[in-house]
Amino acid sequence: MIQKDTIDKIFETAKIEEVVGDFVNLKKKGVNYIGNCPFHNEKTPSFTVSPTKGIYKCFGCGKGGNSVRFIMDMEHYTYPEALKYIAKKYQIEVIEKELSSEQKAVQSKRESLYVVSSFANKFFQDSLWNTKEGKNIGVSYFKERGFNEETIKEFMLGYSPKKSRAFSNTAIKNTFDKDFLVESGLSILNKSTNNLVDRFNERVIFPIHSFSGRVLGFGGRSFNAKAKAKYINSPESLIYHKGKVLYGLYQSKASIAKEKNCLIVEGYTDVISMHQNKIKNVVSASGTALGISQLSLISRLTENITLMFDGDEAGIKATYRTIDLALQNAMNVKVFVFPENEDPDSYSKKLSPEEFKIKIESSSLNFVDYKILTSKLNYKKDPKEIIKIKRNIFKSISAIPDSLIRSQYCKTYCQKLDVSEEVMLKEVSQARVRGAIHDSTVTKRNNAKIDAGQRQKRKTKNSDKLTYLELEILRLLLNYGNDEFLIDNEKITVHDMIITDLSADKISFSNSLFQDLYVEIIQQIEKNKKINLDYFTNNINEKINTLSIDLISNKHSISSNWAEQHNILTVRENEKMRQTTEKAILALKKCHVDIRISDIQEKINSGEFEREEVEELNSLTKIKTNIARIMGRNIG
Repeated sequence: MIQKDTIDKIFETAKIEEVVGDFVNLKKKGVNYIGNCPFHNEKTPSFTVSPTKGIYKCFGCGKGGNSVRFIMDMEHYTYPEALKYIAKKYQIEVIEKELSSEQKAVQSKRESLYVVSSFANKFFQDSLWNTKEGKNIGVSYFKERGFNEETIKEFMLGYSPKKSRAFSNTAIKNTFDKDFLVESGLSILNKSTNNLVDRFNERVIFPIHSFSGRVLGFGGRSFNAKAKAKYINSPESLIYHKGKVLYGLYQSKASIAKEKNCLIVEGYTDVISMHQNKIKNVVSASGTALGISQLSLISRLTENITLMFDGDEAGIKATYRTIDLALQNAMNVKVFVFPENEDPDSYSKKLSPEEFKIKIESSSLNFVDYKILTSKLNYKKDPKEIIKIKRNIFKSISAIPDSLIRSQYCKTYCQKLDVSEEVMLKEVSQARVRGAIHDSTVTKRNNAKIDAGQRQKRKTKNSDKLTYLELEILRLLLNYGNDEFLIDNEKITVHDMIITDLSADKISFSNSLFQDLYVEIIQQIEKNKKINLDYFTNNINEKINTLSIDLISNKHSISSNWAEQHNILTVRENEKMRQTTEKAILALKKCHVDIRISDIQEKINSGEFEREEVEELNSLTKIKTNIARIMGRNIG
């Protein structure tokens, strides 16, 4: 358990823009920073980082938090792990209290898998460098591929011994649970003997890392001629999803951001060879079709990618698919075509780093030119085949979100495709409509399901109003609670007015989370005589932390319709804080009155009411009229 003074120091030292900036390409905008959200796929940046408040907030998907929450969300770390990550970044010493046996027992399955993978990574490296078998087979193979010791160690390459239970036995001796060894994919249970055998035995090992460097899984290359597959990967698990990782990204991310371009190759050894030849802005899809999640990882660092896949039929097909997917996600795509019988591994060894970089920059093709080249469009004679190829190109251009860029492609390539600019614009537009119709059909189906669920769960109109108004009270408390204004020449704070008024009418919050936050605010004021915002944005209670950040984010505001309907001031409200606070309190009180009036009217309509309730209704109606008069509103 990390001591409280150390936690406080971590929060005080961490700079949100630096922590987030390690994962997201941020651009300064006023006092804040903006970038593409790392938690969902987006084309227009809606992810904001506020250094002054120490928080991040995505106004697209709603994710928000502080530095620690960001690391927890990004890397699926536990709270202590995220604290340690930031402490390491800022060279803060972490002294922990020994965990109790009960605390150890509740370690998450995910964390256990991370621990198993880390142990396996060290085992494989030790087997490579410190055993005769590892040196003779593993080190020899890597050196034959041209990898020097520095490169082998940078990528943490390893070797799994020929003996079928070498790793499993070692792991069990080190008290690792059999279930976790099997679930991680490192071991396979032999059901006939009930013993574990190693998945990767007699293979060189390529560990696969997360964005921040945690080992998620492994790839293994066999030397046994009887092996069913030369290359195998870890199976999917809680921590390893092959469609969400890129091999080499951990080692390449700094270079990708610096070069503003990501080179994408097919294999592990291609990445490693190019790294060794000083071409470090390179990653591999690890034998899987590149997906949206992987492109999103890259888009945190750059919008530009260069595809360097094989020139065979499978490689061309994969390139075509990736082109369209990347264009849909507003990325700039180029393709590098290697000379015959060359690949990234072999070609990077023939040229100096400078020559290779120049070659990539000068010879990479725009995706349209690449499709013209690989389809051999200029050599086709059959009109139907020619039209099919051109329409494939139009379809790719139609995937580009920006209309000006689409138009420019039509202007630039109409002559090369032997089509008038007008016709090409029309064809691209029609292709875009066809894609939109398909997307719309899918969206409608999904929305129908969502709407049905929402209709079922929808609250009454008054309950919705109450939720909005309670949020408004909490928002004013967190943003302006310590502000002061004069009443009869006496200073009073916003939090004094709100808490005193709500207490006088014994008003509590209908939502339990809102009430919990409100109680915490009161306790803060009783303790410190003011509201300390850091206490809430760094709160260990995730729900209070998230709600607080939502309420203090700049873009959190009530809709213009709502503000107009209920006379709530949301523009330059800090300049009219007394009026804003009074109206927010009155609006909340009126809503409570409306709800009670509605309840009584329902009883009267059903014939099940007491005489006292009729009298109460008359009294409440007068109160409602009085509140409306004070708020300056006609009630009709």
